[in-house]
Amino acid sequence: MSNLLNKQRNKIQALLALLPVTVAVCLIFMMPTAWAASDDAQTQKTLAASVDARVAAVQSRLVQVEKRLFALPADAPPEADETEWVEYKRLLNLVVNAYESHLDALNKLKTVRVARQDFQEKSAAWFDFAKSGAYSLDFVDDLWRQVRAKEQEIEAAAIEQSMYADLLEARRKDLKLSEQALRRAQELLDTADSDSASRLRWSRDLHELRNLYNQAHVGLRDSERELRVEMLSFRRSEAELLQRQVRRASLASPISLQDRDAKFAELSRLQQQVDKETEQAIEAGKTIDQQWQQMRDKLRDAGAADAQSLNSQRLQNELNTLAVEVSVSESAIQVMRLRTRLLNAHRQMWEIRYDVENSQNYKVFDAALVKIEQGQRQLATWRQFFISSLDTARRRLDNQEKKLADWKAEYGDMALAERQRLAYAQHESVLRRMVADADELDAAIHSVKQSLQLRYDSNALSDRVNKLYGSIGDMAATAWNFELFTVEDSIIADGREIVSRRGVTVDKIVRILFILGLGLWLVAKIADHGRRLVTKWLPAQESSVLLGFRLFTLIAVVGIVVFALVRVHIPLTVFTFFGGALAIGVGFGAQNIINNFISGLILLVERPIKLGDIVDVEGVRGTVTHIGSRCCQVHRFDGIDMLIPNSSFLEKSVTNWTLSSQSVRCTITIGIVYGSSVREALALVGQAANEHGQVLKEPAPEVYLEEFGSDALNLTLDFWVELLPQINRRRVMSDIRHRIVRLFHERGIGIAFSQHDVHLDSPKPIQVELVGAKTVTTQ
Repeated sequence: MSNLLNKQRNKIQALLALLPVTVAVCLIFMMPTAWAASDDAQTQKTLAASVDARVAAVQSRLVQVEKRLFALPADAPPEADETEWVEYKRLLNLVVNAYESHLDALNKLKTVRVARQDFQEKSAAWFDFAKSGAYSLDFVDDLWRQVRAKEQEIEAAAIEQSMYADLLEARRKDLKLSEQALRRAQELLDTADSDSASRLRWSRDLHELRNLYNQAHVGLRDSERELRVEMLSFRRSEAELLQRQVRRASLASPISLQDRDAKFAELSRLQQQVDKETEQAIEAGKTIDQQWQQMRDKLRDAGAADAQSLNSQRLQNELNTLAVEVSVSESAIQVMRLRTRLLNAHRQMWEIRYDVENSQNYKVFDAALVKIEQGQRQLATWRQFFISSLDTARRRLDNQEKKLADWKAEYGDMALAERQRLAYAQHESVLRRMVADADELDAAIHSVKQSLQLRYDSNALSDRVNKLYGSIGDMAATAWNFELFTVEDSIIADGREIVSRRGVTVDKIVRILFILGLGLWLVAKIADHGRRLVTKWLPAQESSVLLGFRLFTLIAVVGIVVFALVRVHIPLTVFTFFGGALAIGVGFGAQNIINNFISGLILLVERPIKLGDIVDVEGVRGTVTHIGSRCCQVHRFDGIDMLIPNSSFLEKSVTNWTLSSQSVRCTITIGIVYGSSVREALALVGQAANEHGQVLKEPAPEVYLEEFGSDALNLTLDFWVELLPQINRRRVMSDIRHRIVRLFHERGIGIAFSQHDVHLDSPKPIQVELVGAKTVTTQ
């Protein structure tokens, strides 16, 4: 203790030496604080004026509705039925109640704001306790209990605030629906004739009252939510002051060895008391168990013949009561033994707290943190068991008390029922004490954990390390939670525009990108696998299958985008933020892409081309192998793949050889010499076509004598083949020509070739002379 006093004395002397500089620095830093306080005061005045204006507006609407309510006739108007008239009066009363509740909420909001402002001024003025120096252990523990209680209040207030926010959202949806219904009713009234105008006007008035009811409740829920936000902020301000106070008291008053030993002595006394109570419970349990055994033997001796007698029923009721007492006794003994474990855990927590508050060794801190985490996990399991058992015991006790309160003669012996109630009450009392002990241990663990954190923060060496890691963590957290922009979602309710602001942070953008990436990947996998699977089942409907999965992909992408926005709580009105930029981008940079995308959908819907069709587009002839979102892939007959934009198939002339049928006609022309048997030649040409396996039998091949040529008799063969990937049309025509040549050769029919006869028209014969070759001599 002397060392501790010397340290405190040295610290005080150092602070006194730095007092002038400290005062000057404080004055410099307090000037902005004073200005901020002035700004806060002005803000509070503005908020108070806003609340007063809202109170006046609600009071005005309340007076108007009350006048309508008092002016209601006794009987329903002729155009309204009785049910609607009852609803109309009920809605008016509910609107009055909503406005009155709204006024109460606004007045309370104003009161809480004033109280929070006063507390903030008090909190800003607090620097230390009135009594300086070391503080008692009970004083420090009381501060820790207040901190824990305030944290629980904050948790409850946060849950309540979230609940009222959900209620507000539900009312906003109801208001949108009632506004739509009111608009439809007004449209019907505007177009109604004179006979139905009275009934439709009444319907419009009823829808208008329903809409007023929803508006009143939206305004009420919004003010109640605002009140809960203010109360939550108030609780957090109180918790912040308590944290400062407990930090000051805890650091100035570490637990001493005498304090720890005193706590150990108190725990030992409690342990002896628990041991004594456990022994008494065990002895009482043995006695009750013996009575139960004796009663069971007595009932067995009564025999089966006496099973329906009054004496046997009384013995059975006595046995049932003893069974309840035995069960309760066994459970109480088990709970008492668990209480011994709780007391041991309390002892361990005091040891950890003493080590933590009287050490600067980080190994001690780390070991204590491990033990604390283990203790919290074990205690969470115990508390769940105790609370569940306590709920069961309370239900049994409540049922038994209700049974005794409404006692009937047929229930049996009331004295036995009272014994069961006492057993249940005893069990409930033991469990309630166990839950209280578990809560006390949880508070102790929480206090030790926070005390450990205080030691971490106050240590000189760890301060540098923690600042380094803390700054990095803060920077990462700041960047992660950085608000890029806000989106407003407004609604008109109760004559006032209620605006909800939703921040779009980096965290939300990353989560949206992750959801979009994962969703688009899954959609692509599902669409690709599903298209292949369905195409195997329906090979003839490949284009229809492609259209279906293309539409599925489009709808799924839109759904994923909406789901991503809703999941991270970004309203769909965010699209209005990007509407202008998106319109400019579509109008200038993406018009061709959009054109080809829509053209692709038209191709899949109207089906002017299908997968596998043979097409001719501006001199490009080939087979359609893929219809994409932007372009189609055409495999030319020379083996080259061409990518043709989808819009070309709609804007240019396209020849589809297989639009209506997969069959195509082929023509072969043959010339035979004059003097050949024409009928035999026709038969042989038809035979050559019919013998080929890839020539269609329907329509059958036909052979014609086409014309009398200058050099030959021209025959024409027309036949049909299927345009399938495995059939080469040119190869079929070549095979048939080879066969015709062979058949003509076997029958002696010659194939004509080009020849010319030259005729000379001269009035006298042409003289022909033979001239010999001249001899050339050399010298």
